[in-house]
Amino acid sequence: MKDSIIARNQFCDIRYVGFRKWDEIDALFWKLGKNNPDRKNGEYYLNAYKDAYVQYNQDKIIRCAYQAGIMPELLGGVAWIESGGMPEEYKFQIFEVKRILGLKAFPEDKTSFGSVAMQIQVAARTLGLDPYTLTTRDQLELASCLMEDDFNLWIVAQHLRDMILYDYPNTATLHLTDEQYMMAGIRYNRGIERALSDFISFIHRKPSRGSVEFDYISYGARLLQIGPHIRKLLGLDTWHEDT
Repeated sequence: MKDSIIARNQFCDIRYVGFRKWDEIDALFWKLGKNNPDRKNGEYYLNAYKDAYVQYNQDKIIRCAYQAGIMPELLGGVAWIESGGMPEEYKFQIFEVKRILGLKAFPEDKTSFGSVAMQIQVAARTLGLDPYTLTTRDQLELASCLMEDDFNLWIVAQHLRDMILYDYPNTATLHLTDEQYMMAGIRYNRGIERALSDFISFIHRKPSRGSVEFDYISYGARLLQIGPHIRKLLGLDTWHEDT
Protein backbone atom coordinates (compact mmCIF):
# COMPACT_ATOMS: atom_id res chain seq x y z
CA MET A 1 0.00 0.00 0.00
CA LYS A 2 1.15 3.52 -0.73
CA ASP A 3 0.75 4.63 2.88
CA SER A 4 2.60 1.62 4.31
CA ILE A 5 5.42 2.03 6.81
CA ILE A 6 8.84 2.00 5.13
CA ALA A 7 11.06 2.62 8.20
CA ARG A 8 10.95 2.86 11.98
CA ASN A 9 13.11 4.50 14.58
CA GLN A 10 12.86 4.94 18.33
CA PHE A 11 10.53 7.93 17.99
CA CYS A 12 8.14 7.19 15.12
CA ASP A 13 7.19 5.24 12.00
CA ILE A 14 8.24 6.68 8.63
CA ARG A 15 5.52 6.33 5.98
CA TYR A 16 5.72 6.34 2.22
CA VAL A 17 3.26 9.11 1.42
CA GLY A 18 2.34 12.45 2.87
CA PHE A 19 1.65 15.98 1.68
CA ARG A 20 4.22 17.18 -0.87
CA LYS A 21 7.07 19.02 0.83
CA TRP A 22 7.85 22.62 -0.04
CA ASP A 23 10.99 22.68 -2.20
CA GLU A 24 13.33 25.09 -3.97
CA ILE A 25 11.08 25.29 -7.05
CA ASP A 26 8.19 26.38 -4.83
CA ALA A 27 10.46 28.98 -3.24
CA LEU A 28 11.31 30.37 -6.70
CA PHE A 29 7.63 30.66 -7.68
CA TRP A 30 7.02 32.44 -4.38
CA LYS A 31 10.00 34.81 -4.39
CA LEU A 32 10.35 35.53 -8.11
CA GLY A 33 6.71 35.42 -9.17
CA LYS A 34 4.79 38.67 -9.44
CA ASN A 35 1.86 38.74 -7.00
CA ASN A 36 -1.18 37.63 -8.98
CA PRO A 37 -4.26 36.19 -7.22
CA ASP A 38 -5.65 34.69 -10.44
CA ARG A 39 -2.53 32.75 -11.34
CA LYS A 40 -1.55 32.15 -7.69
CA ASN A 41 1.87 33.71 -8.22
CA GLY A 42 4.15 35.27 -5.64
CA GLU A 43 2.67 35.53 -2.15
CA TYR A 44 -0.55 33.96 -3.45
CA TYR A 45 1.43 30.85 -4.42
CA LEU A 46 2.75 30.51 -0.87
CA ASN A 47 -0.71 31.04 0.62
CA ALA A 48 -2.25 28.49 -1.76
CA TYR A 49 0.31 25.96 -0.57
CA LYS A 50 -0.50 26.75 3.07
CA ASP A 51 -4.23 26.33 2.40
CA ALA A 52 -3.62 23.01 0.66
CA TYR A 53 -1.41 21.75 3.50
CA VAL A 54 -4.07 22.46 6.11
CA GLN A 55 -6.89 21.02 4.01
CA TYR A 56 -4.93 17.86 3.13
CA ASN A 57 -4.16 17.28 6.82
CA GLN A 58 -7.61 18.34 8.03
CA ASP A 59 -8.43 15.08 9.80
CA LYS A 60 -4.97 14.80 11.35
CA ILE A 61 -5.09 18.38 12.64
CA ILE A 62 -8.49 17.93 14.24
CA ARG A 63 -7.57 14.55 15.73
CA CYS A 64 -4.19 15.69 17.11
CA ALA A 65 -5.69 18.88 18.52
CA TYR A 66 -8.42 17.07 20.42
CA GLN A 67 -5.96 14.43 21.64
CA ALA A 68 -3.91 17.24 23.17
CA GLY A 69 -7.01 19.03 24.44
CA ILE A 70 -6.58 22.17 22.36
CA MET A 71 -8.66 23.97 19.74
CA PRO A 72 -8.21 22.57 16.20
CA GLU A 73 -8.00 26.07 14.72
CA LEU A 74 -5.04 26.81 17.00
CA LEU A 75 -3.06 23.86 15.66
CA GLY A 76 -4.32 24.54 12.14
CA GLY A 77 -3.33 28.20 12.39
CA VAL A 78 0.20 27.40 13.51
CA ALA A 79 0.43 24.80 10.72
CA TRP A 80 -0.71 27.42 8.19
CA ILE A 81 1.80 30.02 9.36
CA GLU A 82 4.73 27.60 9.53
CA SER A 83 4.22 25.62 6.31
CA GLY A 84 6.11 26.76 3.23
CA GLY A 85 9.04 29.17 3.29
CA MET A 86 12.41 27.42 3.56
CA PRO A 87 12.74 24.31 1.36
CA GLU A 88 12.43 21.25 3.59
CA GLU A 89 15.53 19.48 2.26
CA TYR A 90 17.77 22.39 3.27
CA LYS A 91 17.08 21.82 6.97
CA PHE A 92 19.27 18.71 7.17
CA GLN A 93 22.07 20.60 5.44
CA ILE A 94 21.76 23.44 7.95
CA PHE A 95 21.85 20.90 10.80
CA GLU A 96 25.04 19.35 9.42
CA VAL A 97 26.77 22.72 9.00
CA LYS A 98 25.93 23.65 12.59
CA ARG A 99 27.15 20.27 13.83
CA ILE A 100 30.48 20.56 12.00
CA LEU A 101 31.11 24.17 13.08
CA GLY A 102 30.17 23.46 16.69
CA LEU A 103 29.38 27.08 17.52
CA LYS A 104 27.72 27.54 20.91
CA ALA A 105 25.64 30.42 19.53
CA PHE A 106 24.18 28.15 16.82
CA PRO A 107 23.77 24.65 18.30
CA GLU A 108 22.50 21.96 15.96
CA ASP A 109 19.65 21.00 18.29
CA LYS A 110 18.08 24.39 17.66
CA THR A 111 17.60 23.51 13.99
CA SER A 112 13.91 23.38 13.07
CA PHE A 113 12.43 20.51 11.07
CA GLY A 114 9.02 19.66 9.65
CA SER A 115 6.36 21.47 7.68
CA VAL A 116 5.23 22.85 11.03
CA ALA A 117 8.70 23.92 12.08
CA MET A 118 9.90 22.74 15.49
CA GLN A 119 13.39 22.71 16.92
CA ILE A 120 14.90 19.34 17.83
CA GLN A 121 15.53 20.68 21.33
CA VAL A 122 11.88 21.66 21.80
CA ALA A 123 10.64 18.34 20.41
CA ALA A 124 12.87 16.44 22.82
CA ARG A 125 11.60 18.39 25.83
CA THR A 126 8.00 17.90 24.71
CA LEU A 127 8.68 14.15 24.72
CA GLY A 128 10.05 14.44 28.26
CA LEU A 129 13.67 13.94 27.19
CA ASP A 130 16.78 15.88 28.11
CA PRO A 131 17.93 17.32 24.75
CA TYR A 132 21.52 17.53 25.96
CA THR A 133 21.73 13.75 26.31
CA LEU A 134 20.74 13.04 22.70
CA THR A 135 23.38 11.63 20.39
CA THR A 136 23.69 12.86 16.81
CA ARG A 137 21.84 9.72 15.72
CA ASP A 138 19.05 10.49 18.20
CA GLN A 139 18.80 14.04 16.88
CA LEU A 140 18.61 12.89 13.25
CA GLU A 141 16.01 10.25 14.05
CA LEU A 142 13.89 12.86 15.83
CA ALA A 143 14.41 15.25 12.91
CA SER A 144 13.21 12.56 10.50
CA CYS A 145 10.08 12.11 12.60
CA LEU A 146 9.40 15.84 12.53
CA MET A 147 9.37 15.60 8.73
CA GLU A 148 6.40 13.19 9.00
CA ASP A 149 3.06 15.04 9.17
CA ASP A 150 1.51 12.55 11.61
CA PHE A 151 4.28 12.93 14.17
CA ASN A 152 4.87 16.59 13.38
CA LEU A 153 1.27 17.66 13.99
CA TRP A 154 0.93 15.44 17.05
CA ILE A 155 3.99 16.85 18.82
CA VAL A 156 3.18 20.45 17.86
CA ALA A 157 -0.27 19.99 19.41
CA GLN A 158 1.33 18.63 22.60
CA HIS A 159 3.75 21.56 22.71
CA LEU A 160 1.00 24.13 22.18
CA ARG A 161 -0.94 22.65 25.10
CA ASP A 162 2.21 22.83 27.25
CA MET A 163 2.71 26.47 26.29
CA ILE A 164 -0.87 27.34 27.23
CA LEU A 165 -0.50 25.66 30.61
CA TYR A 166 2.88 27.30 31.17
CA ASP A 167 1.22 30.73 31.27
CA TYR A 168 -2.28 29.71 32.37
CA PRO A 169 -1.93 26.52 34.48
CA ASN A 170 -5.59 26.41 35.53
CA THR A 171 -7.20 27.24 32.21
CA ALA A 172 -9.42 24.98 30.12
CA THR A 173 -7.19 24.58 27.07
CA LEU A 174 -10.16 23.97 24.76
CA HIS A 175 -11.74 27.30 25.70
CA LEU A 176 -9.32 30.19 25.37
CA THR A 177 -9.75 33.93 25.48
CA ASP A 178 -8.26 35.91 22.60
CA GLU A 179 -5.37 36.86 24.88
CA GLN A 180 -4.64 33.25 25.78
CA TYR A 181 -5.02 32.21 22.15
CA MET A 182 -2.49 34.84 21.07
CA MET A 183 -0.07 33.85 23.83
CA ALA A 184 -0.09 30.21 22.70
CA GLY A 185 1.19 31.38 19.31
CA ILE A 186 3.62 33.88 20.80
CA ARG A 187 5.15 31.21 23.02
CA TYR A 188 5.40 28.82 20.08
CA ASN A 189 7.30 31.47 18.18
CA ARG A 190 9.38 33.04 20.96
CA GLY A 191 9.70 30.43 23.68
CA ILE A 192 9.41 30.94 27.43
CA GLU A 193 12.39 33.19 28.16
CA ARG A 194 10.40 36.43 28.41
CA ALA A 195 7.84 37.06 31.16
CA LEU A 196 4.12 36.77 30.38
CA SER A 197 3.53 40.28 31.77
CA ASP A 198 5.78 41.79 29.08
CA PHE A 199 3.73 40.27 26.26
CA ILE A 200 0.42 41.14 27.91
CA SER A 201 1.57 44.74 28.21
CA PHE A 202 2.35 44.83 24.48
CA ILE A 203 -1.02 43.24 23.62
CA HIS A 204 -2.95 45.81 25.64
CA ARG A 205 -1.02 48.73 24.15
CA LYS A 206 -2.10 47.63 20.65
CA PRO A 207 1.16 48.83 19.03
CA SER A 208 1.26 49.78 15.37
CA ARG A 209 2.46 47.27 12.81
CA GLY A 210 6.16 47.57 12.13
CA SER A 211 7.00 48.72 15.65
CA VAL A 212 9.35 46.78 17.93
CA GLU A 213 6.47 46.13 20.36
CA PHE A 214 4.25 44.71 17.63
CA ASP A 215 7.03 42.40 16.47
CA TYR A 216 6.94 40.69 19.88
CA ILE A 217 3.24 39.82 19.52
CA SER A 218 2.89 39.67 15.72
CA TYR A 219 2.73 35.86 15.60
CA GLY A 220 -0.17 35.78 18.04
CA ALA A 221 -1.93 38.63 16.27
CA ARG A 222 -1.61 36.84 12.93
CA LEU A 223 -2.87 33.61 14.46
CA LEU A 224 -5.98 35.36 15.76
CA GLN A 225 -6.53 37.16 12.45
CA ILE A 226 -6.53 34.02 10.33
CA GLY A 227 -8.71 32.04 12.75
CA PRO A 228 -11.95 32.24 10.73
CA HIS A 229 -10.09 31.24 7.55
CA ILE A 230 -8.52 28.24 9.28
CA ARG A 231 -11.89 27.08 10.58
CA LYS A 232 -13.23 27.14 7.03
CA LEU A 233 -10.26 25.11 5.80
CA LEU A 234 -10.86 22.58 8.58
CA GLY A 235 -14.59 22.44 7.92
CA LEU A 236 -15.46 23.77 11.38
CA ASP A 237 -18.65 25.77 11.76
CA THR A 238 -18.16 28.53 14.30
CA TRP A 239 -15.31 30.72 15.46
CA HIS A 240 -14.38 30.69 19.14
CA GLU A 241 -15.63 33.40 21.46
CA ASP A 242 -14.04 34.94 24.55
CA THR A 243 -14.98 33.25 27.79
